[in-house]
Amino acid sequence: MKEYYTENTKFTLSKYSIYRGSTPISSRIPPAFPYICRIMIIQENLSDISFSTDLIIQALTSSPSPTSIYSGEDMIIRFANEGMLALWGKDSSVIGKPLMEAIPELEGQPFLDILREVWYSGKTYSVSEAPAKLIKNGKETLDYFDYEYKALTDHNDKTWCILNTALNVTSDREFLQQIQKKEEREQIHNEEMAATLEALSFTNEELNNSVKQLAQSRENIRTIIEQAPVGIAMLKGPEHIIEIANPAILTIWGRTEAEVIGYPHENARPELKDQPVNGWLREVYHTGKPKINTEFLVKLRHNDGLRDAIVNSIYQPIFSDNGEISGVLIILEEITQQVLERRKNENDQQMLALAIDAGKLATFYYQPSTNLFSGNALLKTWFGLSSNEDLDLSLALAMILPEDRERVIAAIKKSLSINSDGNYFIEYRIKNNTDHKIRLLQANGRVFYDTKGNPLSLNGTLRDITEQKREEERKDDFMAMVSHELKTPLTSLKAYLQVLQRMATKDQNLLQQNTLEKSLKQVDNMTGMINGFLNVSRLDSGQMYIDKTRFDFQLLFSEIEDEVLSITHTHHFLFKDSGPVEVSADRDKISQVLHNLIGNAVKYSPTGSLITIEYFTIGNSLKIKVHNPGKEILAEDQHRIFERYYRVKDINTTSIAGFGIGLYLCKEIIELHNGTIEVQSSQNEGTVFSFVLPIDTQKIK
Repeated sequence: MKEYYTENTKFTLSKYSIYRGSTPISSRIPPAFPYICRIMIIQENLSDISFSTDLIIQALTSSPSPTSIYSGEDMIIRFANEGMLALWGKDSSVIGKPLMEAIPELEGQPFLDILREVWYSGKTYSVSEAPAKLIKNGKETLDYFDYEYKALTDHNDKTWCILNTALNVTSDREFLQQIQKKEEREQIHNEEMAATLEALSFTNEELNNSVKQLAQSRENIRTIIEQAPVGIAMLKGPEHIIEIANPAILTIWGRTEAEVIGYPHENARPELKDQPVNGWLREVYHTGKPKINTEFLVKLRHNDGLRDAIVNSIYQPIFSDNGEISGVLIILEEITQQVLERRKNENDQQMLALAIDAGKLATFYYQPSTNLFSGNALLKTWFGLSSNEDLDLSLALAMILPEDRERVIAAIKKSLSINSDGNYFIEYRIKNNTDHKIRLLQANGRVFYDTKGNPLSLNGTLRDITEQKREEERKDDFMAMVSHELKTPLTSLKAYLQVLQRMATKDQNLLQQNTLEKSLKQVDNMTGMINGFLNVSRLDSGQMYIDKTRFDFQLLFSEIEDEVLSITHTHHFLFKDSGPVEVSADRDKISQVLHNLIGNAVKYSPTGSLITIEYFTIGNSLKIKVHNPGKEILAEDQHRIFERYYRVKDINTTSIAGFGIGLYLCKEIIELHNGTIEVQSSQNEGTVFSFVLPIDTQKIK
């Protein structure tokens, strides 16, 4: 309880009320304004004054934006409207307490340091989409906010309080507070003010002091209005003369102060003709009932025309000391961008849901801190759960077949580790306790982090690839069988063609020589294709072996250059030789990889273009690059281009022969050498396939 005195009257300020003697003056003045409240209005004839400390408190309390006021180094909470209390998850008992005592969960978060910096510097601090952990209903929640700390300074540029406004942008909830009628409180306040004025009107000197205090109070309130982040305007009389309009509302209106101050609202803003705003102002003035609008679409002035805007607005009647309506208070907040972004997000969410349903994808969510594992209805069906049932990770792992379980645990730990890139990709089998069906799932996810880099959750999708794998196995079996059956007759055919070619050469029959040369080339192409299928089959059965030998890569590079230049005449080639490099690798298979990459470059680049092949060392590794100026490979295709049987779906490539196994074999061969292979592609630079081989420094025994 604090007491304030004038010469003849003692005033007592409790937590929420001011008393003269034992009689309450105001029941809703928060502790933010003891120094405002002691500046009492002591003028007898003030019935025409439409602006008071209590009215501003009423306006701030009724603001649709969460608002609070702090003072002092410890950030004493002097004022917090209902929106801010709801945002904190607290009640009014926190008012009057230091911020960290009132909201202890803010410990370890940057808010107190930022507030102190604003307090000392007087500079406004604002931020968008900042995280904050708060405890609501006993549960810690992480929300994101657009908020602003604005220092209110006196004529000496010294901060006397900080105005805090915030907007929760995490969900679609609206941030408007209902403005409650205050006629009874205002009547009590008017009676107390009248009694105070009568008691303080004994001398002219006291009256003059009161007038000075009133002027200072009005100036302080005007300063608050001017610096408020929401639009505030005061209209006087039935003509709605614009008496006050702060910079925020002028920006929203698209007007300057000179264009509106002192003019009737309807004349100053002709763009509102045929819009309901002026009708609402008349209704509020004549009925005394406030008008509140949320997400109201209005056309506002913009340059020389109009623009569509979405606003939250409050039209509040202003009552004079005798209880008569003297004007209308306007509080305006433009939320156009927030609403458009929210609607876009809602549309994106709907499109994502449609895509997930169409693709028959299960979505999963894993939270390391709680070990919670959950997802959509399809995931719960696969794991044998009811629609309203969640499970922790250990129960989910129990559904994975034992031979796959450790791999999954290791993959999850790796994706959540400090040095991980946050990506999660693995294939594994599950068997639930409901339908006992074994499913082969492909998991693809990504880790999300907090501001300190700690993992918050692992989110992603699951795809049932059981039938896809079976189809691939059937295709592989068929290809292996056909390849074996075709290889023998092709060998015989090639031998016959070679005999005919020698006869044609002996007879100097150029037509037959050219025809037979083309036929042998096609036989070689068919043989290469069959060998590719056989290699896939051997790879699946674990029978593809790497026969490493030590050789000079420069010699292999020179041989490939001679072969390519002698066979391919439709393109230009640039082979960049970097000198002798001794490597330990399977010479034939590395040659196969290079031929495949060069062949693809020829197939997918324009006739007559330049294809560049080069190699160079990087530390203890050898890097080989094949660059072609062909059409860009899209990012979604780049991620899958090394998959078995995958081909880029492009109308310009449908006529190019192939089964999608060449790059798959290249990847497997390079990985069997403990190397890596990748693709980079852009519209202007073309496409570069490159692979890296470790240089084995050990001598061959």
